[in-house]
Amino acid sequence: MRGAFVPGGTPTAEQIAALAIVIGPQLRTDEPMAPKTSMRVGGRACAYAEIRDAGHLVAALSICDAEGIAWTVVGLGSNLIVRDEGFPGLIVRLGGDFTKVSIEGSRVRAGGAVPIVSLCREAAKRGLSGIEGLVGVPGTVGGAVRMNAGTDVEIGDVIDRVEVVVAGERLQTFTRPEFAYRRSTLDRRAVVCAAEMELVPGDPRTVQTELRSRIDRRNATQPLELPNAGSIFRNPPGDYAARLIETAGCKGRRVGGAEVSQKHANFIVNRGGATSADVLALIDDVKESVRRTHGLELETEVHVL
Repeated sequence: MRGAFVPGGTPTAEQIAALAIVIGPQLRTDEPMAPKTSMRVGGRACAYAEIRDAGHLVAALSICDAEGIAWTVVGLGSNLIVRDEGFPGLIVRLGGDFTKVSIEGSRVRAGGAVPIVSLCREAAKRGLSGIEGLVGVPGTVGGAVRMNAGTDVEIGDVIDRVEVVVAGERLQTFTRPEFAYRRSTLDRRAVVCAAEMELVPGDPRTVQTELRSRIDRRNATQPLELPNAGSIFRNPPGDYAARLIETAGCKGRRVGGAEVSQKHANFIVNRGGATSADVLALIDDVKESVRRTHGLELETEVHVL
């Protein structure tokens, strides 16, 4: 899943040097991004860094904001396609302090880099229910909050407060964005550092059983054995993208190494050797087929850099 994205220019050598001063040795240049995405496609980032605390994040984003440098934040690289030509600015991945989960009673605080599946498991161990339905969501808390990820429950249903760093500002701020289907009102310059939620106390064994059941259903219905970026399209109102794609005859359709999954039509998988161009061409092909067959315009859920 993807965090904030702010367009801008490619950093100069002097700007890279300034970023290196505030970020430290974690900053790398000309970094391959395909291994860092779940689809395993894409080019290189001009600059890449894992940032472990809010202070370094504020400093790095302040330089990007002041100098007009393009930047974005990625989580586990799910729900994300990096173009073959790469990304011209700074790509940030959060670590360190942003990977922590704390639980007091029924209140949960999760860092923006916490994987959703880890959050669900930690809550289940404490017998806290309300987010079991999120266990099938790939990626991290930060990306999930930004796009209001979910299945039969959306993360916006349980969020009480969000801590963010806004590029160009000095301090963390606290907010509760408005949520809609696969959307939030978070400013594009805001990076989710942590989210707080209030869950429902229950029996740990019951909650863990429900969680395992949902994991088993996900494994049985999604093509997790092959590289993929999760659901490609949003479900249109009152329908399912997978049904529309399948009835338009797109299951198994291929462009290069990219294929519409035979197991779940709203997934595109990398059969080996796929490029971002293959994936994007297949997305366009599927959209056109659904448009011709059903008269509907599918909206992509996956983010493209």
